Amino acid sequence: MPCLPPLPQLPFTKPSVKLNIPRFNGGVRHTDTYEFLFPGVTIAYKRRPNGTTYPTSSMRSALKNAAVEARSIVRRANDQLAKVIFLRCKESQWFTDTMARHFNLKSGDLGGGAFTLSDNVVDKKFSLKDIPKHDRRWVLEKIRERMLSLSFHLNTPYYLIDIDNPNRTVVTGQAGTIPAGTEGYVSKPDNGSLFCGFKNGEIHISFLDFLNYTEKSCARVIIHEAAHKFLGVSDKGYAWDPAYPPSLEDCMNNADSIAWTAISLASQSEKMDTGSSTDWQMCR
Repeated sequence: MPCLPPLPQLPFTKPSVKLNIPRFNGGVRHTDTYEFLFPGVTIAYKRRPNGTTYPTSSMRSALKNAAVEARSIVRRANDQLAKVIFLRCKESQWFTDTMARHFNLKSGDLGGGAFTLSDNVVDKKFSLKDIPKHDRRWVLEKIRERMLSLSFHLNTPYYLIDIDNPNRTVVTGQAGTIPAGTEGYVSKPDNGSLFCGFKNGEIHISFLDFLNYTEKSCARVIIHEAAHKFLGVSDKGYAWDPAYPPSLEDCMNNADSIAWTAISLASQSEKMDTGSSTDWQMCR
């Protein structure tokens, strides 16, 4: 995808900082500035003193292109799932491999728990009696519903908050630092609020890391964290772990399964099957 031209920088002080309003949990704030990155996406960060430009123009471009790519990836992934489910197109080999790799949905395997299947047949012929069954297509539809919901939310306004690893001294309102190497997180608040982003927390990403990742890698981070925020899923297993993927039931509640499946389906090529490679973040 071609790089998008940067928007004019129009940062403004967060109203809560301007009015000296404490965080909802009474803690301290780290970020103090908002900026409209492009329609639908706002970034939040700590402004640097002495006129230092931050985020840099390279960071802004990387963030913008990744956010646009994340929208496109999830939309294309939903389209691929819809072709198989609604149009009854045959699964391609990369589609079948992706479902096995990232959702542990292997042909013939009946899963377990809430996702114990009646059968798991690839390209099963249509039959009216199969409509109420919990079979392979039923699971694929559940995955598509997650992709469709994620696609909707990625096209509505949301924040990307800077982790700011080297400078942050406040974490979720309290004194603390973020472990080195953290590329993104969503911190669920303790108050269980049902309002807006406070329910599942906001998306935090490392602006600094986005300078070193490929565009698809950056998009994957956004999709992973968006799955936490908008779908409320957990981290049942990370794609770099040799034990990945977890069970089918856990994969249905796993952010990395959703993110890597989206990347794979959009690319029409199974991604992340890299064995012992440590280059897992560089999705090409």
